[in-house]
Amino acid sequence: MSLKELSILSLAMALTGCSMAPAIDDTLIRADDPALQLVERDKASIAWQNPSTALARHHDKVVYLDLPKPGSFDGAVQLEGDQLVRHFRSQLEGQLSAAGYRVLERPAPGALTLRVSVADLQRKPRDPSVMEYIPIGFLVGLSLHATGIRDETLYLFVQSELSDGPGGASLLQAVDRASGRDIDPSASPKVDDLYPALDTAARQIRERLDRALPLKAPA
Repeated sequence: MSLKELSILSLAMALTGCSMAPAIDDTLIRADDPALQLVERDKASIAWQNPSTALARHHDKVVYLDLPKPGSFDGAVQLEGDQLVRHFRSQLEGQLSAAGYRVLERPAPGALTLRVSVADLQRKPRDPSVMEYIPIGFLVGLSLHATGIRDETLYLFVQSELSDGPGGASLLQAVDRASGRDIDPSASPKVDDLYPALDTAARQIRERLDRALPLKAPA
């Protein structure tokens, strides 16, 4: 391995190991159905799935999207919940529709229910940039952190559950962490600061749905 390749590898390992991103809080985990089995777990996601595929065979790609308005978050001003829900719903509907799902505004016989909720908002010092691993940049980064003027990254935690209709058997449950924009540590987050996190979460949810449940196309 050349010196250049070794340097790149070392830098990548350093960047990976020094992430400030918060881990998923165990209190957000709610999968207590014995039929669900853990199928995915890393620093940013955790998911359980019902291993039986029989339920999926009885459904077309028709989903009722249940997206409640989030409550307030510790350490943040009250965000415009209606605006947040509108953007998140638009992203989820766009992802699902592009993948061949028909999204319903209310429950219907034979339709699956996808309940998605924003569970938590956290802010942490942003991850070091590449330049901060250069000696002088590293010292500057440390001073920014020590003086409390390093930008902070917003992190959203999103819960999702796919069930066999309202009150039906749970097929899939997950918690995902997604990052929003970097903001000044003294600033209050705005709704559009969370849009990148909502967009990422919508894509992750749709991709997981595709992997977990190879459904029939709608008639």
